Amino acid sequence: MNIALSAIQRDTSIQTRAEINMETVNSYAEAMTEGAKFPPVVLFGTEGKCWIGDGWHRVMAAEQIDAMDIPAELRDGGRVDALKHALGANAVHGQRRTNADKRRCVELAIKEFASLSSRAIAELCGVSKTFVENIRPSEVATVATCRTGADGKQYPAKRRQSRPTTPEEEEAMYFEKEDKERNQADTGNAKQKPIKRGRPCNGMQFARMAVLDLEQITDDDTERVEAFEFVKEWIYENYESKNIKND
Repeated sequence: MNIALSAIQRDTSIQTRAEINMETVNSYAEAMTEGAKFPPVVLFGTEGKCWIGDGWHRVMAAEQIDAMDIPAELRDGGRVDALKHALGANAVHGQRRTNADKRRCVELAIKEFASLSSRAIAELCGVSKTFVENIRPSEVATVATCRTGADGKQYPAKRRQSRPTTPEEEEAMYFEKEDKERNQADTGNAKQKPIKRGRPCNGMQFARMAVLDLEQITDDDTERVEAFEFVKEWIYENYESKNIKND
């Protein structure tokens, strides 16, 4: 059957490509004028109002050549049904999806179907569960207390640990992990006692960074002795001399 182009909703919120490829649209339009036959577009709704589930480039090409209608497969449903179909439609056919296309699919699915589990969204979009979890914001992942799995059943939602948001936080986590591993290491048969720490501060981070930099000075560096003497003088002037005065 043919559906009038005027009945097809151009709802870009369910357009799952990162961007429309105008080169493809132009190519399709040229082929249409030459009489080429294309597969029917997949639409959801009624003959008077429907949404695109698959075939945005073909619809735009038909518009470009001023066609009045387009061959279509009209299915029951509406906007949401069209979106669900569109999310996975290009995973197996049509113009190959880019990573940006896949990302847009996942972002749309997370926005529209927030209660679905990451696995269910992955199946809906034709991507891996890991791909979804790398995109899914932690605040979205922790809002719901349960998730709807691909089988339609409800499961407890797993809370995801927020990632560090600044370089300083990442650095602090690195050194915290390093200290933990050092404290757990065996010295002979005895374990080292955990280092007692008070309130976190920046001083130790800067000190460790300084030591890491100093360790880059090789034994054959001609300025090695001078460099360490300079550091010793700085420590004396800024720390030891003050402690002596306080005593």
